[in-house]
Amino acid sequence: MNPKMKISTNSNNHPNIDIIDINGELTGRGAVQLEDYLYTSMDAGRCCKIINLKHMRKADGLGLNVLENFINRGMRIMLINAGVEMRNLLKISGKEDSIKIYSCRDPDEAVLLFEKEILNKIDAFNKDIKRRCFQRVKTSLKTEFQSNSSYNEEFTYKAVIENLSEEGVLINQINALNKKTEESVNPFEMVNRELFDVQFYLNDDSRFIESNGECVWMANMNEERCAGIRFKNMKQIHNEMIRDYVKKTE
Repeated sequence: MNPKMKISTNSNNHPNIDIIDINGELTGRGAVQLEDYLYTSMDAGRCCKIINLKHMRKADGLGLNVLENFINRGMRIMLINAGVEMRNLLKISGKEDSIKIYSCRDPDEAVLLFEKEILNKIDAFNKDIKRRCFQRVKTSLKTEFQSNSSYNEEFTYKAVIENLSEEGVLINQINALNKKTEESVNPFEMVNRELFDVQFYLNDDSRFIESNGECVWMANMNEERCAGIRFKNMKQIHNEMIRDYVKKTE
């Protein structure tokens, strides 16, 4: 696990640009968190990112590979406030040309620069985006699931599935409770944790889905807390039911 990695988004006045703050280590599971977050953004058609590395403490080859993968897929990424270690890592890995660091340090200044360099071509860029293998569809399905805390307490969660694929879900409207005391807890307790009894119905009909999973990232998107859950050990019949649902819904 990588509990030291957090992704947060900052609001700005431009509708097509997201400013992302990386806080912690862009290594291992932290890199996977970023990957899932960027895939979800790509599915939503948000493909222009300013990534602020001011509070990033460490990166590794996996983190660089994630960034390079999305740049190669057509996502426009501007890195700002990169430290000496990040610059040296890019140089050693030979990725200086594909992963560019910009000299501006202020996010608002970066937005203005992004507008000049990128957004006049945004329609063409969106057509070139290479999206993920599993198609996602928007939903408003209700789900419930559980997890254990680091101090062996059980938490229960209720949420709404914003989009769904064979691979996992994006959820919002997250409500978390301590199962024993029924007190509210911070939903961030589930980040990087195994989830069990992830349950939901497909459009309130008889098709009941159940799986285990893992919360791979959590962030504030459009002023609402959202999280990405990846399914684990799902039964084949449930996987096929989701595939059929996605095909009929898209």
